[in-house]
Amino acid sequence: MKKFLSILLAALMMLSAFAGCSDEKPEEVEPPKEGESEIVVSALQKSFTAVIYDSGEDEAFWKEVKAAFESANQGVTINMVISKDAAYEVRDRILAGNSPDFVYLPSSEESGVTTALIKDKALLSLESVESSAPDGIFENNLCKPFEDGVSYLAPLFVETEGLIYNKETLSSNGFSVPQTWDDFIAIAKACDNKNIKFFTYAGAEPEEYVNIFAAALTPAIGTSEMNKLLACEEEAWKNDAVKTFVEKIESVTKLVVSGSSTKTKEDTLENLKDGKALFISGNGKDLEELNKDGEKYAICNYPSLSGSSVQTVSFTEMYIPVEAKEAETAKQFMSFLYSETVANLAKDKLGKEIPVSGTTVIAPEFTVKSASNATLSDEFCGLIVDVFKGNVTSEKFAEKMLEYIKEY
Repeated sequence: MKKFLSILLAALMMLSAFAGCSDEKPEEVEPPKEGESEIVVSALQKSFTAVIYDSGEDEAFWKEVKAAFESANQGVTINMVISKDAAYEVRDRILAGNSPDFVYLPSSEESGVTTALIKDKALLSLESVESSAPDGIFENNLCKPFEDGVSYLAPLFVETEGLIYNKETLSSNGFSVPQTWDDFIAIAKACDNKNIKFFTYAGAEPEEYVNIFAAALTPAIGTSEMNKLLACEEEAWKNDAVKTFVEKIESVTKLVVSGSSTKTKEDTLENLKDGKALFISGNGKDLEELNKDGEKYAICNYPSLSGSSVQTVSFTEMYIPVEAKEAETAKQFMSFLYSETVANLAKDKLGKEIPVSGTTVIAPEFTVKSASNATLSDEFCGLIVDVFKGNVTSEKFAEKMLEYIKEY
């Protein structure tokens, strides 16, 4: 479970309300020439602070982004702090009453700072950013963590997730990429008859089952109902589609690679490379690693219950703390990050994808909104592993989830 720093933050962030505002005054400058930039910040001599999480390879990219934005917005300077310890930089600045104006920091990182700010509702709404971003990328409960339906976090780098498979094994046996869970089950049974190992999963690290679940049900029940499930609304968990999904898992329980319940993600990658599994769950980075010596593997969307498919992604978040003094400029910068200029830089410098065109994606995460955004992903994924192990039936699955929900 994620660690919360909210008590400390809530107690001390109040002090920042008394921090003085900037006294900077606008200067006369020439307006941008036609064709210079579609994203224009009012030409003021001003600066804002951006705290950026660096995973170890990001600094050169962010420096070029800074230069591009400042060039397009004369008179604006970004005071950019790029660090692997960005979480502590954000925390310390907020506690000192000197909040950053822009933050790029994944909620999954271990300090829990982003999660604490979400819990304390200490983020500004991003409606103006959402209106300038590609359609669909904000339509998930990570970007909209509260019941007001407003976006407070924005996705930056996205990573597609799905089933990775051996292309040669699939085609040589006459199999097609599975669109539905019935297709997936049919391949499993055919593999069993041919003595081919079908599928393995990382039972020791089963986070992928949140995405697999969301991809299966969303086309059948719709985004609104899926969000209710992810928000752990009790009535939603009585939907028959939940039981149907777990029944599909039950039907392949005995067809997965032996010992899958104890495997790590790395184990599943090795199983695929060694021909011990036809399918595994993975993302674009996994596929790139697998194909570094050729193009033996491919990725497809997770199967659904209905036949239609949705793209599931993971992403890293960016946001603006409620105490930001240059929030509007920071929002303009955030919008700039969805430009073709930045997307091309990300691809060239990092090999990462930034969404720049309309797409339908889901970035699922379980949250309990009545319990300050606690997550039930671990409990859900643990139950799926128990289904594979034969310890939880489809009849009992939703009942168990409702017990967890009520505990919160």
